[in-house]
Amino acid sequence: MTPRTIRPAASLAALCLFASTSLAQAAARPEFHVVTDVALDPSGASEARFQLVLRDGQIVDVRPVDSELPPGARIIEGLGRLALPAFIDGLTRAGVEAPEPVKDQDLPVPENADVRVDMRLANRKGVQPAFRANEALALDEAAGKAMREAGFGAALVAPGGQLLAGTSVLATAREAAMRDVVLVPDVFAHAEFAASGPGYPSTLMGYIAQLRQFFLDVRHQAELHERYEAGLPGPRPPFDADLAAGLGILDGSVRLLCHAETSRDVERWLKLADQFGFQPAFSGGRDAWRVAETLKEREIPVILTLDWGEEADDPDAKKKDKKKDKGKAKDKPGKKQADEPDDESEGEPDDESASEDDAVEGDESADDAPEEDWTYLEPLELRREKRRLWEETRDGALRLHEAGVTFAFGTAADGPKDLLKRVRDLVEAGLPQDVALAGLTENAAAILGVRRLGKLEPGFDATFTLWTANPLTDKKAQAACIVIDGYPVEFEIKDKDKGTGEGPAEGVDVTGTWNFVSTGEDGRANASTTQLEMDEDGTVTGSVEGTNPMDGSALAYDVEGRVEGTRLFLEASITMDTITVELELDLEIDGDTLRGDAKAKVPFSEEPMNSKVEATREPGRSATEDDEDEHDHPHHAIFRR
Repeated sequence: MTPRTIRPAASLAALCLFASTSLAQAAARPEFHVVTDVALDPSGASEARFQLVLRDGQIVDVRPVDSELPPGARIIEGLGRLALPAFIDGLTRAGVEAPEPVKDQDLPVPENADVRVDMRLANRKGVQPAFRANEALALDEAAGKAMREAGFGAALVAPGGQLLAGTSVLATAREAAMRDVVLVPDVFAHAEFAASGPGYPSTLMGYIAQLRQFFLDVRHQAELHERYEAGLPGPRPPFDADLAAGLGILDGSVRLLCHAETSRDVERWLKLADQFGFQPAFSGGRDAWRVAETLKEREIPVILTLDWGEEADDPDAKKKDKKKDKGKAKDKPGKKQADEPDDESEGEPDDESASEDDAVEGDESADDAPEEDWTYLEPLELRREKRRLWEETRDGALRLHEAGVTFAFGTAADGPKDLLKRVRDLVEAGLPQDVALAGLTENAAAILGVRRLGKLEPGFDATFTLWTANPLTDKKAQAACIVIDGYPVEFEIKDKDKGTGEGPAEGVDVTGTWNFVSTGEDGRANASTTQLEMDEDGTVTGSVEGTNPMDGSALAYDVEGRVEGTRLFLEASITMDTITVELELDLEIDGDTLRGDAKAKVPFSEEPMNSKVEATREPGRSATEDDEDEHDHPHHAIFRR
């Protein structure tokens, strides 16, 4: 029997054909596959290549690439690509919509009743631990597709926003019936210092009091059951699903995943755990590094959602870049950059800048000058402190690693590509690559209690991804194919280096703040503000702030691209709720104006949505002038024009 061959999709049509045969009409059991010629070392130190033999959704063998192919297997050509265990999203809110807890579970008090001498027994605002996400799981097609394309094969889908929100479910990203995607039906009980709706409790003190009261009620309910079963005097205990679920938390059979961004909240949860005896773990974890020693000592894991807040600009970045550029110029004797100051004058204001006010005062044409636009600039030391605090928050994962705390990563309300980018930022900031990978694979599997995910070894589930490059170090890395439970899905590989490769034309630089207006085919316009930075080779990165056209909410995302000649090419992956939109822009550069077309690929349409784009750059001062002003006045607020 001649083995069939799956080759990486060369076109979108091929992708759609493959997806329809492997997913929508998937066989009752996964086929017998051999994945040939794959690399297993993400560091690239080893050039060894291997075969992965898959049977019944499991990896049954990992062997040298030149081993004889088993007869009857369907062959997937790895083409030397890097095979990594599929990533695990340690916490996502996508895929489950929890109902609001019923606040009062007693019968209503009669309006003509006398004053009650006993308290009501079931004020449950914010409390519904009996809710099970596996019974409401609805991971839609768009969310699953976004996970697969980012290399994620499984996710912990969790309710949130309540004091006790219910239990989470671990599900695969495979497109199949819910009964086939659930890996672990009940993983954690979830808690947070929050409760929806008006009334008590609505403050931190009230939240803690409500939790303490509920846990005391759980203990009381357990005692009533013991007395009733023993035939002792006392009322028959009511059937209360929330109290029964609470008993599972207190007796340790279900671990409580407590959301805590600050170290103070971590300490509050630990005190509650000590009082009532439950086993805590933590999600969020922005400042968990401050109590890293306690977490290590008590062997408490953390699922980091990497919410660092808005990145503070580095006021010294331009100066650092300038020094690098000067160093490069010195490598070539006789060549000096046009805007490079002499070494002895660096950091000092030039005569023209220092006497600017005098020059204006004595200039007869000053009255004809345009009206000055003074903009407040924060003191240099304040900007440096903001940057230091932001970097301290970003580097929290590094501090947890140094302390020996086990952690994984979760998207929370963000998209999987956003999480992967932030993990890549951590690696760039100094987190060891193997630690970052473990946080997305084997450590995540261990924290979530699944034994057969997170590794490429015999006996583990056939859930892995083939990458064009290492996604933790190369932002251009793309998932070429993902295999989940032995079912493979290919992806179209975009040529991110397409074009002439000529670089930007002389004098072309798109760095700056741009005001974009895109007009769709229906005539509707949408405005946004984009910050762009261009390197010497034409590589462009940036960030966009705009409005979500679906609901009018604020929308922020990153873009990347390149400049070739006088054309700017930009790409972005935008996650709105559970929908991921792939955006491509092709723009002509004309000084401070951009004009061109945008193409958006949306999951609910086979044809892309097209729009016309025009952008204008806001006027601003040069980087050289900014650098001089910042270092001339390090301790004072500056008003700049």
